[in-house]
Amino acid sequence: MKLTEKGDTVTLEMSRGDWENLLTATGIAAGVAAQDTDKKVFWHWIDFANRLNATNPRFAQYEVPEEFKRADRA
Repeated sequence: MKLTEKGDTVTLEMSRGDWENLLTATGIAAGVAAQDTDKKVFWHWIDFANRLNATNPRFAQYEVPEEFKRADRA
């Protein structure tokens, strides 16, 4: 993996396998939050998955309720 920083922006270059692992870990984190009935944390992870895939044409964005969207979304 390669990490570069410029101001407040961080770019992480990774293999497809690492990308798949990151998405899997995101899904596991959301699943654990859902089992613990922690809606705020669950929707945080779903929103994060949406942002990770913002430019991915093969990803169907989840609809996150407004009250759970992060104020600092980029």
